[in-house]
Amino acid sequence: MKNPERYKIPIILQLFCLLLSCSSGDDNTAPPPTNQNPPPVNQTNLPGKAVGELPENGEPCSDYEEVTGDDTKVSVAFSWSAAQFADNYILVINEGSNEVFRNTFVSRGIRVVLDRGKTFTWRVISANEDGQTNGDTYSFTTPGTPVGNFAPYAAEITVAFNQASSEMVISWIGNDEDGDELTYDARVFEESELFYESFDLIETTIPPLAFVPFATYAVEVVSRDTFGNFSVSRVSFISSE
Repeated sequence: MKNPERYKIPIILQLFCLLLSCSSGDDNTAPPPTNQNPPPVNQTNLPGKAVGELPENGEPCSDYEEVTGDDTKVSVAFSWSAAQFADNYILVINEGSNEVFRNTFVSRGIRVVLDRGKTFTWRVISANEDGQTNGDTYSFTTPGTPVGNFAPYAAEITVAFNQASSEMVISWIGNDEDGDELTYDARVFEESELFYESFDLIETTIPPLAFVPFATYAVEVVSRDTFGNFSVSRVSFISSE
């Protein structure tokens, strides 16, 4: 009679070799390939700010042409600087709070027919497929005798940063073609939220304001004469470090 114990050891050895072979095969399995070139990240390039050149800010317009057959109008030349990444430019002209002209241009200059004897404010919005960037506000008067009084020129706003105190000092220069006394309303926005406001100011400055480094701010000054005529000036900027 055969002894079954004789076959136990060979069978166990065979099973052990089989398991060892399977384990060795797993260790040699190549790792899945890694992506050496990840997909590119989409970049957003907002356009830079366009700077107005003509008409000159805060002065009677000197670069104009007569309009044949209509002595109540003049043709005024507008021009502005190129803005980085801009595909086109939107020219916006206001008389007081009323928008009298808005159009989009690829070029950086155009003539616009406007009423004589009035004060206008204007700005240029640079644009591309990623968004828009507002330019600062400028103002001028067209030649001719006004009906009533000229509106004030848009205030020329200046912002200075005091790094030691982390404060910004905001001031402006107001002017009126008729020499009328002016009062001012001032508003400051931080990241599009109202940050400070004051009304009926005689002074052309406001108290120093604390600023956050690299934040976006906008300053708006409304200049108003004693006849109720007014103009709105607005500048935007990114604070320093």
